[in-house]
Amino acid sequence: MSASSTNHDRSFSCRLYGLLLRCYPAQFRRMYAREMARTFRDSYREAMQWQGRSGVLRLWGVVLYDLGVSLFIEYRSAFKALLHPIEERQSKNYMSVTNIVFAQRTDIGLQRKLNEDSVISIQPEDQKVMESKGILFVVADGMGGHSRGEVASQLAVTIIRDVYYQQESDDLEASLQLALEQANTRLYNENMAMSPKPEPDQMMATTCVAAVVQGDTVYVANVGDSRAYIVRDRQPHQISLDHSVVAQQLRDGLITKEQAKDHPDRNKIYRCLGEKDVVEVDTFSAKVQAGDLLLLCTDGLSELVPEEEVVTIVQQYEPQESVQRLIERANEMGGKDNITAVVARVA
Repeated sequence: MSASSTNHDRSFSCRLYGLLLRCYPAQFRRMYAREMARTFRDSYREAMQWQGRSGVLRLWGVVLYDLGVSLFIEYRSAFKALLHPIEERQSKNYMSVTNIVFAQRTDIGLQRKLNEDSVISIQPEDQKVMESKGILFVVADGMGGHSRGEVASQLAVTIIRDVYYQQESDDLEASLQLALEQANTRLYNENMAMSPKPEPDQMMATTCVAAVVQGDTVYVANVGDSRAYIVRDRQPHQISLDHSVVAQQLRDGLITKEQAKDHPDRNKIYRCLGEKDVVEVDTFSAKVQAGDLLLLCTDGLSELVPEEEVVTIVQQYEPQESVQRLIERANEMGGKDNITAVVARVA
């Protein structure tokens, strides 16, 4: 296929997707349309690169299915609000929303050819959505050695964002868990749709950690070894649970922290998104207070930069400079992997 034909097809598909976005309610478009359009462009490019027109057709199938499901959810919610506006206002018991300053950054590192990490931070513009669902942070690390890791991580953060904010449940921890489970299902189905079906070590897969800050509580869900921390009074507290072979041996008392640092299996994980049709998602919650710092990161940071250095950086600098300095420090320590960090300061 000629380059001009490919560019024409891509341009047409992006314009068509833009028109389809107009089917969503105005409020939804204001919040998500720009990000969704960017994600579609990236997904189209990857589909064409890896599978040609068959991949693009499969992408459109997924897009149209997701469109139908999400439109049903959005218009059902809008219809219910029209039917019961007074009851709904009275039944909502919104918590106060904490003021948060946050920043995110991702870097390819010094030794990788591709950046397989993805990151997203969403602070809803709609005040009611903000008060009921909170601010969402997601970090995903497409697994090294797996095919299309960068696609897997990007799909994961996008699906988690969409599914989480479409849930009507007031149980935010359960909504976050469901979002990761749906991302796993989508990635697994994508793997199974490939022809021939890939071997386990050739499936696209990703680790993931997601956090929601709502009121005075942070909710965390994770699969794999990407981490979430709360830093309080200069002390780091890891909220998430690493699903790695070495971390499990450490929890079981089979090895020491010093042995874990240089263990030959320290990069082997036993749980991720995309490899199995069902995944177990660990969830946690903790109270936050003014002065707390929330950090989400991939192992490209946590494996290289000691926790005490991380704490010093995030305590000393504002989030925007913190993420920059954390990545610079990881690169100074060798930058052997992609590096991603989100830092949020509770004010």
